[in-house]
Order: sequence, then C-alpha cells, then structure tokens
Amino acid sequence: MTFPQGTNRYSVLADSVVADPAHAVSLPPQHRSAEQSRPTAPPPKPPAPRRVARERPRHPPSSTRPVAVLVGSSMVRHVTLPRSETWCLPGARVEDVQTRVPEVVEQHPTASAIVVHVGSNDIRLQQSEKLKSDFTSLIQTILATGKKCIVSGPIPSACFSDMQFSRIRQLHAWLVGHCSRERVPFVDNFGSFWRRRSLFARDGRHLNRAGASLLASNLELALEAHHTPR
Repeated sequence: MTFPQGTNRYSVLADSVVADPAHAVSLPPQHRSAEQSRPTAPPPKPPAPRRVARERPRHPPSSTRPVAVLVGSSMVRHVTLPRSETWCLPGARVEDVQTRVPEVVEQHPTASAIVVHVGSNDIRLQQSEKLKSDFTSLIQTILATGKKCIVSGPIPSACFSDMQFSRIRQLHAWLVGHCSRERVPFVDNFGSFWRRRSLFARDGRHLNRAGASLLASNLELALEAHHTPR
C-alpha cells in the first residue's frame, strides 16, 4: 500500500485510537502522579483553651457576701479589700480572666462590681493589637453580666527591660483613653509604682507586702467611689 508524498501514514491510526474510548489507556496506580495519590491531610485541630487554676486564697475573704470581686494575676496574691473576694490566677492573661467571668458571677451573686488586674503576662507576647482586643472583650463580657467593671491599670515592674517598659506604658495610655470612652472606672497605678523598687519582691516582678498594701489602697478608693451614692 502506497501513500501520497508528505502524508503521515500513521495519522489515521492515531486519530482512531484517540476517538475510540475503548482504546483509552488506564495507568496503573504506581504510575499516577504524586499529587493524585497523596492523601489529603486533615485540618489542624484548634488549640485547647487555656485553663489557669485559681490559687488557694492566702487570706480569708473579708466577707461571706462580698460586694466586689478582685480577679487578676499573681500581682493580686496578697491584696485584700473590704467586703471583697480575691481571685488570684497565677500566670493569667487577659483572655484567661475573661473565661472565668461567668464562674465569678455565679459564685458571687451579691457582688455588684468586678475589679480586674491583668496584662503584665500579655506584654511578653508582643501582640499589642490582640491585647487591646482582649481587653475590649473582657470589659464587654463583665458589663454584659450587669456588674460594674473596674480596671486596675498596669504596674511598671522593677525588672522590666526598656522594651517591656515601653509596651506597658503604651498599654497604660491606651487603657486610660479606652476606659474613659467606655465610662469604665480606671485605677491609675503607674505613678504609684514607677521607680519604687522597695515595693517589689526580690524577683523584682511581684509585689511585696508593702506593694500589695499600696495596690489595695488604690483599689479601695475606686470601690468607695463606686459604692458612694450620687
């Protein structure tokens, strides 16, 4: 059989093979591409929520029917307030305190105010915008319960680095403005503790007895203003 010059004598056969599905070739599994044979990875599991345990109170509550509850990190360990209960959550961040608000409200129905002192442990994460968002959520969560929210401002620790001091000062300035806009009482502790090493324990981070007493005095003034009839 002869073909005209310039004609591909295999073109007819090739077209017929492609057109006929019966001639389609199925590759064995070992020849398939890696993308086709690779199993789909399951989506990552969300991180488990933090659960910061409450430290056993080192001082008996000043009242069995408290009118206020102080919730905070280890900075409030030795702080006692009149007719109040103290919840010390060592290592707590702002979002940790927020998750405990329903429990605080349930256990202390007579309390009309919740005082929060937290934020120093968040500074180390260097996430300023998230910290602001967490504080906003915390305040809203407390106010949604019908309780008064009082924010105790950050304390400049004696052992802070220059960067940590700068961040704690920025947080202080932001809280002053935010609490003013939200009409939430703010306790200014910055000037009371700045450059006063004698108010801190040996580690330079936590308050000693004198520091705890000064913090209690600042908070007591805020509570008295809250309970004073207007």
